[in-house]
Amino acid sequence: MTTNQNPPDCPACGEPVKDGWKFCPACEHPLGGLVCPQCEIPVRLNWRRCPECESRLICKFCGRRIQAAGSGCPECDAGSAPQGVIPIFNETVTGMVMVRVAGGTFQMGDTFGAGIENEQPVHQVGLADFYIAKYPVTQAQWNCLMPENPSRSQGDRLPVEQVNWEDIQAFIKKINAAHAGRYEFLLPSEAQWEYAARSGGKEELYAGGNDIDKLAWYENNSEGRIQPVGGRAPNGLGLYDMSGNVWEWCRDTYREDAYKILASDDPVNTQKGSDRVIRGGGWNVDAWSVRCSRRFSYPVDFFGPSLGFRLVMIPV
Repeated sequence: MTTNQNPPDCPACGEPVKDGWKFCPACEHPLGGLVCPQCEIPVRLNWRRCPECESRLICKFCGRRIQAAGSGCPECDAGSAPQGVIPIFNETVTGMVMVRVAGGTFQMGDTFGAGIENEQPVHQVGLADFYIAKYPVTQAQWNCLMPENPSRSQGDRLPVEQVNWEDIQAFIKKINAAHAGRYEFLLPSEAQWEYAARSGGKEELYAGGNDIDKLAWYENNSEGRIQPVGGRAPNGLGLYDMSGNVWEWCRDTYREDAYKILASDDPVNTQKGSDRVIRGGGWNVDAWSVRCSRRFSYPVDFFGPSLGFRLVMIPV
């Protein structure tokens, strides 16, 4: 009696493969013994870095294997970006597009003298690199992970709204679980938010410059309703709707005097408190309220039709 033997499977994706094939036709995983592309020592399938030369074996963004010596990920790396550093990260669960923000220092606060006391004193802040979503989280993205859409105005390309701070923590928990700890998604600190809104810390009144009608949906041009994301001009980092459309929750506990007490490097207020910072203004407020330096807050259980969020991401 003869026994039918199943063809072997690709160790990376499980695709049936034949003896003699050099790579998997489905995922392009090399078949046979794996070696480091840099120093050519044998390596194991689950190793992410070579223990001898410390070269990266697997892209930390998309999980694809790096094939050639001195190269980065063929899917993620773009132009002359350093190996492992990509300008755009495409999140695969919700389709969220995230933009890399190079760290640096900036003068945080009301540099125009147009605000109120909680935007003072203007002070220097230093930030490490991070990624931030190109748009506020949309209802289509929310629906990828959450059982119900709480928004008053429904539409896939509209920002999700009427979400409180705790609702967003549930969303974050699910997106982090979906990526199995490879990245950390979270709300931006208000320092990260302002630095990104101001095109990397530039002196901008609104996110992208001083022409509010070009850059923001607010009470004078929104026609009394929330608008689809991306309908106004982006700022200098290619980010949309950071001024206007929806207010955006931040990670910080709100303090009126935060600028007087927080550290200068990567500051975030984690003290206990009932209120969290919101930034950016909404479709139903005046021009003064959509300034980059405007600080406001709500209790964590508050929600409203002009209150949404966007996420940052830190590779782990």
